[in-house]
Amino acid sequence: MSARSINFALLGAGQIGELHAETIARYLHDARLAAVVDPVAENARRAASYGEDVKVVGAAAEILSDAAIDAVVIASPTRFHASLMLEAATSGKHIFCEKPIALTLDDGRAAVEEAESRRLKLQVGFQRRFDAGYARAREVIAGGELGSVELLLSTTRDPNPPPPGYLEWCGGMFLDTAIHDFDSVRFLSGSEVVEVFATASALVTPNRHGTHDLDTSVTVLRLASGALATVTNSLRTGYGYEASAEVYGARGKLVIEARAGGGVQRFDAGGVSVAYPQTYRERFGQAYREELADFLRCIVEDDMPRATGHDGVRALEVALAATRSQQEGCTVRL
Repeated sequence: MSARSINFALLGAGQIGELHAETIARYLHDARLAAVVDPVAENARRAASYGEDVKVVGAAAEILSDAAIDAVVIASPTRFHASLMLEAATSGKHIFCEKPIALTLDDGRAAVEEAESRRLKLQVGFQRRFDAGYARAREVIAGGELGSVELLLSTTRDPNPPPPGYLEWCGGMFLDTAIHDFDSVRFLSGSEVVEVFATASALVTPNRHGTHDLDTSVTVLRLASGALATVTNSLRTGYGYEASAEVYGARGKLVIEARAGGGVQRFDAGGVSVAYPQTYRERFGQAYREELADFLRCIVEDDMPRATGHDGVRALEVALAATRSQQEGCTVRL
């Protein structure tokens, strides 16, 4: 397979889908954006414009039946992830799927099992594993330099809440936002979550009354190792987009900066200011490229992805437990 370009089809051409289209077409050697699928023609054409001679269709069936397509990138709305993964797997396509992999554990597990039974690569879009800061922190922890991990803090804060209805469609902020933090806790600590307690409020959009219209949350996790983790999330900031973490161990602590590349401090008559990312694309731009580049490498070299389908299922399990804990006011044991 390495003797030719790997043909990718993009399934879903919204904001993150367009970013993936640009990455495949412009930044991945030995890869080609061959097709884009989206029922919104304008979105599909915009994503396709990053490549050359890209086929544009409104439904996935035609593309999945095309033997020339080697792999798919699933960036559709969450409710379609599991079914598209199953269809792609039965069609023999390698799969990169955005998080979360499904809305239910049964659907997520079924898709992962189908891909595994056909010896296909399945990678989940946890791009923080490919960020230089997170990757370096994991290396230090795995090498024993920090000593045993005792406490972790992980934070994601978005500048503004999504449009009305969005959180209802994707299962709420624990599945859409906090799931990145849950995966980060697992990735950094090397330990599984065994107990979850979550609480949340609607402070940013108190006029929205859907089941999942929550925008400010705190989740406490107990790990199998005995270590504890706290995850905080908010859908409003006054300064930009934040994703950061701290890990405390027996010999010290690691701090993963919220600013990619360390940021820039400015000193002038107005005081001290720090350049801060305003969007997730600005914060994790390089990581998004790295994750797809590594997915391509795994296909070519027949290697195991860094964020597997099982990682997707584990993170989903924690997110669903947090949702249940918040709704029922109880601690959930996994």
